[in-house]
Amino acid sequence: MKTKLVLTIMKIISWIIFIGLCIKAGALIISTSISLFINQEAARDLYLGLDLFNLYEYDKWYYIAVISLIISIAVLNAYMFYLVIKIFLKFDLKNPFTPHAADLISKISYVALGIGILSIISNDYNKWLITHRVDPYLTLDFGSEALLFMAGILFIVAYIFKHGVKIQSENDLTI
Repeated sequence: MKTKLVLTIMKIISWIIFIGLCIKAGALIISTSISLFINQEAARDLYLGLDLFNLYEYDKWYYIAVISLIISIAVLNAYMFYLVIKIFLKFDLKNPFTPHAADLISKISYVALGIGILSIISNDYNKWLITHRVDPYLTLDFGSEALLFMAGILFIVAYIFKHGVKIQSENDLTI
């Protein structure tokens, strides 16, 4: 009974996070479009205080590169939680080891790895912009270490699920 309650709460939280991440990605895309095509002053507050106006004034292409990385990470985070929701929609406590669940967990681990790699690229690009005095006030940190660690854990969980599917199918054949 407790397990069902915990899974229901996690499902609701996943939906809330997914909706929030979609709103964040959409807001970034819209505000970036406004800053590029309508009014460059919009770069002062792209989303929740994200100010890239100095970078925009210095060089539009540096601005586009940074905001493209930020938007890519936001979209991939939303996609990762979309996959988490797909797991919850098909998850069955009586038969948890299904090929579908194993594939989704594997996809989530690959997406987390991709986000981790993009975060490393973003952090390094941010450091490059600071060291070359393009925008010394640019302080973006994407938490790449945590995402790479999570991707590694999810790879292990995906392997366990794939092995569980194999064992479960062998047991079904022997009964």
